[in-house]
Amino acid sequence: MLIGIYTDKAINESEKKPPAPPSVNSGPVDPPLPAKTESAPNKGAGALIGKTEEELLKKYGSPVRKDPSPYGYEWWVYKKETAYMLAGVEDGQVVTVYATGEISTLPFKLGKSFNSIFKSRYPETEIIIHANKSYYRFELSEEELNVRPLIPIGNFYAQLYIDQVSGTLSGVRFMTAEVLLKMKPYELVYEGVLPQMHSPGRSAWAHIEQGNEKQMAELTNVLRKRFKVKPLNLSLPLAKAAKAHSKEMFEKRFFNHNSPENGNLEQRLRKSKIPFGKSGENIGANYADAPAAIEDWLNSPEQRKILLDNSFSLFGVGAYRKHYTQIFTGL
Repeated sequence: MLIGIYTDKAINESEKKPPAPPSVNSGPVDPPLPAKTESAPNKGAGALIGKTEEELLKKYGSPVRKDPSPYGYEWWVYKKETAYMLAGVEDGQVVTVYATGEISTLPFKLGKSFNSIFKSRYPETEIIIHANKSYYRFELSEEELNVRPLIPIGNFYAQLYIDQVSGTLSGVRFMTAEVLLKMKPYELVYEGVLPQMHSPGRSAWAHIEQGNEKQMAELTNVLRKRFKVKPLNLSLPLAKAAKAHSKEMFEKRFFNHNSPENGNLEQRLRKSKIPFGKSGENIGANYADAPAAIEDWLNSPEQRKILLDNSFSLFGVGAYRKHYTQIFTGL
């Protein structure tokens, strides 16, 4: 995945193309080697996998809202000032959970050092799944192994998001094999058939994008709270400008802070008659969802600097399909 940054000096990225998702190839899959599998937790966010929505309600109460996803499940959103959890519910059952902040994610502890997490275990470069009378092999690069390793746990999987700057666990995503195969977050080789995914229509995408925008905004302030940086206020004009840039990148097939028609960030802000003193922008494409984008930006020095800049006071988020833009301003 490629991401970009806008600083006071425009960056020329005119030769860059929208980053492609991990490749998917059909071919023979080697039989799995014996591997130690973590036991499924009996408490914490991970213990929700496979539970009914009634059990989710009993444990965590009613969500603040429900957001659609492009993967068939519906995100139930739970948020506090210092904790954030998304529970994906499909057909009345929890199939995936993302959690960050002050929340239990056993057997992994958020905020714990990377070295201590893998002192007694080490992530594999290949994960093989048997399902649907088919065989699937996810292949993780060295970078993926260090930044977002995948750990089999019980009969499901945990994707760990490692903050490379602090060397600690930033977030955890628990998911069933079916969800993992739908998301395809790593290079995949398979023998058999892939799970069928319904392609959202235009109206469905509009609701999915709104959910991604809200989640990205909320996660930004959860991160800022974690690092003791003042929260940002949402700006509707900045959100509209961010949305327009994401849509333009998608429709005109470019990936850049400089729009062929509307110029760089400062030019776009002036054109929209948005006042600003200092400005910054993060862009991304082909991320699975808002949490994936935010966690990845946290590991980019430029994006991290923008996310945690204490001189900004306003921001707006715009998502279009799987293109994301954040615009920040301060006086």
